[in-house]
Amino acid sequence: MKLKITLFLIIILLSNCKSSGKITSNSSVDSVQISMDRHASSLIDDPKISSASIGICKDGKKYTGHYGELDKGKANKPTDKTIYEIASVSKTFTGILVANAVVEEKINLEDDIRKYLKEDFPNFEYDGKPIKIKHLLTHTSGMSKFLPESINALFSDFNESLPFKVYEIQKNYSKNDFFLDLHKIKLDTIPGSTYEYSNVDTELMAKILENVYNKSFNEIVKEYFSSKANMKNTQINLSDEQKVYLANGYGMTGKLVPHEVVLFGADGGVKTTMPDLVNYMELQLDTSNSIVLEAHTVLYKNGNRQIAYYLPIRNSEEHATYFSMHGGAFGSQNWLFILPKYDLGISVITNQSDLETADKLMKVVEGLIEDLK
Repeated sequence: MKLKITLFLIIILLSNCKSSGKITSNSSVDSVQISMDRHASSLIDDPKISSASIGICKDGKKYTGHYGELDKGKANKPTDKTIYEIASVSKTFTGILVANAVVEEKINLEDDIRKYLKEDFPNFEYDGKPIKIKHLLTHTSGMSKFLPESINALFSDFNESLPFKVYEIQKNYSKNDFFLDLHKIKLDTIPGSTYEYSNVDTELMAKILENVYNKSFNEIVKEYFSSKANMKNTQINLSDEQKVYLANGYGMTGKLVPHEVVLFGADGGVKTTMPDLVNYMELQLDTSNSIVLEAHTVLYKNGNRQIAYYLPIRNSEEHATYFSMHGGAFGSQNWLFILPKYDLGISVITNQSDLETADKLMKVVEGLIEDLK
């Protein structure tokens, strides 16, 4: 009887290992693996979500797990080679790059942003108070959420046609158009005083980095994260070979939706793999790294809202200080959590997006934290 029970347990463990995809820790099966499998299973049981990938960095060990099928009926399970659009989690990458520029003394947080631009923008001030670098980093610049302005009105009615309407506007919108529209922005409050989430301020920050380093933002992203975090598959612009691995995205009614159109890509254009995201979490957990420490510095605080370099800061009695960021694209959503108290980083992503997806992914994150803290 004992032999039968032992064999049964071995079969269960092997089954769990097979279903999860790749695990990069030294052990073949452990509590992290089991937790990933269990919570992923509950996620892809949802009729709207057919696939998910999970990455975990825990106590220096790295794990990736892949579940379901990227396209329903095609049995094409995501893998470590699958490339995802990570949407606004891209902003935290931009934050790291700006923190690096600050440490290198190429950028000063207190500087008027016009110091780093090659055009004159008299409209980038209010009552004599200019937009500073730190205001771009904390969404307190007073910039619009989107440019062109016509996109902002579309989000008042979130429905299945929204991705297609936005795509039609963005596909022919150029960097030149972007700068023409920047000249039309009119601030209505002193920069730094009011939080207003903006993709525009992040894209403008990318241009500032380009001017500082005399390189394209894509080059800056690729070079920095490849060399500093061994993230070899992280970039804005994919090669033809890489595009084969880019996950299709599905919207609120299960329709295939367009990929995001990007200008610079700082606001939401980063594309990467789950192994690279795990390496990114390892970087974010490295408290000996001066760039990371700078990127975690509180730049704006108002009530419970605290922001570092595009990185929201959370505090709780149970988890102490931690960081989390959500990214939502037309056809993908993901959560990134960095919890230093537990030496734990979590990334959960799916190639489906609607108004309920973020909460579904959050339940997975909460379950993983409860298991692994």
